Amino acid sequence: MARRKDKPRVIPEQDSRICRAICLCQLTMVLSCVSIVYLSVAIYSPSLKAFKSGFELDPVMCQTVDRQMPNNCPWASCGEWCLTKTSGFCPQIHSIVRRNGTDIQLNNCTRVTNTSCAMIDLSRLNKFNCNNGTACNNIRGVFNCSNGHCKNMSEFFLCHHKADGHIINSQKDNTKLNGFFECHGVHCTKIKKPFSCDRYCSKITTANVNTLIMHEDNLITADCETAVAFNQARGSEHGVRIEPFEFWKEDDGNLLTNCATVTRESDNRITATDCLNGTLLEHDTLPAPFMNFTQFWTIYENSTRSVDPEQRYLPNQANLTIFSWKKLFINLEGCVNTLKGECKDFVARYGNDGDNNTAQSRYQCYYNKDSNVEFVVVRYDLDKVYRELLVSLIVPIVLFVVSSISLCIITKSVKVGDDAKMRCVCAGDESDNDEVFGTGMVNKQQDQMYDTDDDVVDLEHQAVGGQELSDHGLPLDSHGMIGSTKSLIPLSPTGDSGASEQNFDQDQEKATTCDVPEKPLVIL
Repeated sequence: MARRKDKPRVIPEQDSRICRAICLCQLTMVLSCVSIVYLSVAIYSPSLKAFKSGFELDPVMCQTVDRQMPNNCPWASCGEWCLTKTSGFCPQIHSIVRRNGTDIQLNNCTRVTNTSCAMIDLSRLNKFNCNNGTACNNIRGVFNCSNGHCKNMSEFFLCHHKADGHIINSQKDNTKLNGFFECHGVHCTKIKKPFSCDRYCSKITTANVNTLIMHEDNLITADCETAVAFNQARGSEHGVRIEPFEFWKEDDGNLLTNCATVTRESDNRITATDCLNGTLLEHDTLPAPFMNFTQFWTIYENSTRSVDPEQRYLPNQANLTIFSWKKLFINLEGCVNTLKGECKDFVARYGNDGDNNTAQSRYQCYYNKDSNVEFVVVRYDLDKVYRELLVSLIVPIVLFVVSSISLCIITKSVKVGDDAKMRCVCAGDESDNDEVFGTGMVNKQQDQMYDTDDDVVDLEHQAVGGQELSDHGLPLDSHGMIGSTKSLIPLSPTGDSGASEQNFDQDQEKATTCDVPEKPLVIL
């Protein structure tokens, strides 16, 4: 039931500015405490772990060699939330840790072409539902099937296989289609043994070229005159920067190498970084005028003549290897707290392990020289960790201290008056403050209280004197009387003062004989 509008408030309406200040300070204190508790897990503990990790500050190169997505997840290279154990999406990536390769520059290059053979997205494969009537009556090629749902691999891959299993009728026994099959119409033959498939890629131009550079899933071909190096490898130790040194010229044979980055300059130069596995081929080794990627991979795997027998320029990867098998983590905790899908981007960037003749992911990483540390990390920046630690320490602590001091000041400067209303006392003497908080009104009320018989007698004399003044025709000053005493002093109907005094004496004698306090309190 709603309160009546004319009913007075039990607690008066408070000053909104004081209420807002108190609520703001309390809210700031609570949020500061909560943030300190959360940051102790998200920032403080990881920062302390980073400072004590002993990882090298200079990055090295890592190359992904294996990626798994197990259902059971004892560990993960990247987890989306550090406060709980990783479950569901569980990428496990292993890498080779090695030193950087050679930074090179190819001069006077012509006939530069770039041929791409990117990995096929398996989600783009055409799908056939053999459980749906006659959908699989006329399929042909190699199919990857699961419970009658088949994907056509022959559309993008040239598979080297042998169908030696039992034959299944895709129309009658469609639910038995599980695994890889070679289908011709409704008859699908099981492929039991493992097999490989090559991607259908564009032809590679080989006419009048002497340089072939692999970059990710691309192959850059060109006709160049010389190649110079800007650094020198020293096995698993740190390499050194040197003056540009010419280590190859076109008369030495066709140059094959694999680089992390390749850039074509405007003045017929090609610059590349982190190049390794450099080999030489005879000029008539490459098929002309074109070859496919399958032929190129075969030629590259069989090439054994090194550019530099001393392995200083374009060295083999085995000579640069520090650790051949390490777990890869996104950071020291192996997880992130942003909840922005960083782990999926991480797997897309660092998860290519070279299956089906694809390029392996190559990236900078940080490692610990102690071989007992079984992982390497992609993100390791102590300067950034130090800055984040300072900010996360200073901001909540300062807010907590400021809000605490503010509440203490409010406690001293804000008081609650007798009317239950909060008021701010900033400066002034005690008498002013008492008047502000209602003590003055109490004093005024006390002035209107008479608690002795003598005061009552004085009031009666004042009344008699007033009557006499009225009888003489003089005006009464009502402002000089604190209050009327007619209810306390009984008067005769005739207004006789003698009778009034007699009655008053009798009343006084009765009051003396009763158990009434000597000085009763009378409030007007």
